[in-house]
Amino acid sequence: MEDSRPVSPCIDQTEKDIETYYRHAEIGQTAVVRHTQGHMLQYVISEIEGGNRGRVYVRNAGAFYMKHGKNCFHPKGQTTLVVPTDDVLAWAKEHPQGEFGYSVYRSTRLVGR
Repeated sequence: MEDSRPVSPCIDQTEKDIETYYRHAEIGQTAVVRHTQGHMLQYVISEIEGGNRGRVYVRNAGAFYMKHGKNCFHPKGQTTLVVPTDDVLAWAKEHPQGEFGYSVYRSTRLVGR
């Protein structure tokens, strides 16, 4: 059974993409925080306040690891950084309060099932 839900605009971003962007980002550049709590997808557009020892600090969002975008204080949580691509920024402006029903993972079909 395939997932027929629409997909998030950041679905194909890899940890390498996130690391490359945030390791080279400067103070004041755009940062996007993705929230996926309660089956809801929301992007919050913010800016980088600083970075230190593998961490990036985002205004009003806290500290995140540059390597993969996970939150430093809740690395297993549902708040992460994504790269602010044109698609992500456009979606965030179109859905400022977030939206239900978007998939943030590609479904994988298991062989033999």
